[in-house]
Amino acid sequence: MESQSERLGVIVEQVAETVLAATDTVEQLSERLDELTKQVQQQGYQVFALTDAVQTLADNQEAVITHVVRLAETLERIAASLEKDAL
Repeated sequence: MESQSERLGVIVEQVAETVLAATDTVEQLSERLDELTKQVQQQGYQVFALTDAVQTLADNQEAVITHVVRLAETLERIAASLEKDAL
């Protein structure tokens, strides 16, 4: 009987060690997932900031194009006026 009891004790000890090892592994995995989550969140903020910057750049480019078109129209009027006066 004692031999069976000893074997049962060894099995219980092995199961306990396995549970502790599994718990440690799960905790490590949880920590890594937390780190990964933080990194993904930070990248999300960076993507948002980059998107905002690109939108601002696009808006500014549109404004510059509008000003260039107006400048070209004004220069054309001046050139036409100068040609008219030269004749």
